[in-house]
Amino acid sequence: MKRVVTALITIPPLVGIICFAPLYALALFIMVVALASLHEFYRMIRPPAQKGLMIITYLLTVFLFSSLIFRDIFYVAILPLFIMIPLGYILLSSGRDNPLKHDGIGPTIVAPFYVCLPLMLLVLVARLPQGKLWILYLLSVIFAGDTAAFYVGRCFGKHGLIQISPGKTWEGTVGGLLANAVIAGIFGSVFFPSLSLTCIVVLGMSIGIFGQIGDLVESLFKRSSDLKDSGTLLPGHGGLLDRIDSLLFAIPVLYLYLAF
Repeated sequence: MKRVVTALITIPPLVGIICFAPLYALALFIMVVALASLHEFYRMIRPPAQKGLMIITYLLTVFLFSSLIFRDIFYVAILPLFIMIPLGYILLSSGRDNPLKHDGIGPTIVAPFYVCLPLMLLVLVARLPQGKLWILYLLSVIFAGDTAAFYVGRCFGKHGLIQISPGKTWEGTVGGLLANAVIAGIFGSVFFPSLSLTCIVVLGMSIGIFGQIGDLVESLFKRSSDLKDSGTLLPGHGGLLDRIDSLLFAIPVLYLYLAF
């Protein structure tokens, strides 16, 4: 019931922001989601990230999304800074210690590419013709697949999918992919009638497959840290990162399709 109530409360404002907010406001909203998800990730990893490195990453994230709003393609020059500045900080703050032995260096540097890069692509999708419709398509396909996988797995799941996530089952996976295909077909028929139905359904299932991989990847992070959820922001769902983990792997698939 908590899952249902949380969804009923959060989905209408989310759809309103996507459909009616100007592009800069949507980009700011996505930036806040990126910062909150980064914070959950840093709290989740073991050993914990150094506070100075976390602050640097937060500032670079704000810089990245601000560049998307004000300077167009300038964001490309910011991406290498997510590696250069943290490594420089570690080098200068290590003293006589070997900087390569710094605890948490790997996850700290990986985090913005895991969280921020896909969400940056979501802003780029919003700037394309019919971009906001494509974002709604993406969310509809992913959320339908996640919901179907959860309930089908809970009601009919008997065969475990993978050891790192004992709650996932093959039955739930298949149910999620079927929901991906059905919602993609319905959405495509209504909003993208000029596109091939087969193409839009295959895209939806591809998004669903990568979305489920993204879900399992976050389960791997949580299992390595002995955590059930990344946070408690969304009752019944866990943290914000728990809610967007599928999106982080699905967004690049949609962006590649629209770009090429």
